[in-house]
Amino acid sequence: MNYLERLAVDAQLGVYVMASPDGSDCEFLPLMPRASDADLEALRARWAGRDLHGAGIAFLAHGIPRLVLKEAPSDFLVIVRLTAAYARYVDVLASERPEQPCADDGAMWCERLYALQDPRSVA
Repeated sequence: MNYLERLAVDAQLGVYVMASPDGSDCEFLPLMPRASDADLEALRARWAGRDLHGAGIAFLAHGIPRLVLKEAPSDFLVIVRLTAAYARYVDVLASERPEQPCADDGAMWCERLYALQDPRSVA
């Protein structure tokens, strides 16, 4: 499994990004965890007349927001706007959910750490 595949598997939160061509307007369609049918209908109702198109996906892996666009925008500010919007989205979700400590987090982290190949031993 390559680096990007591992990031996708380890992602805590994933969304499909719907955005205007200049990135000034966007909506996030939850993929992981999956949105309920009622939430999907509410999103569809908000899309009308907003010129939103599928721009790519965004996910949170190891606490870092990542953005993967379908095509490179002509203006770098589009990436900045979408990344900032996704970071705000993650902040809102985090503030709505009380953090629940997990006893296995440390053990899982250690298992993943020791599963990594030591780059010093690669010929």
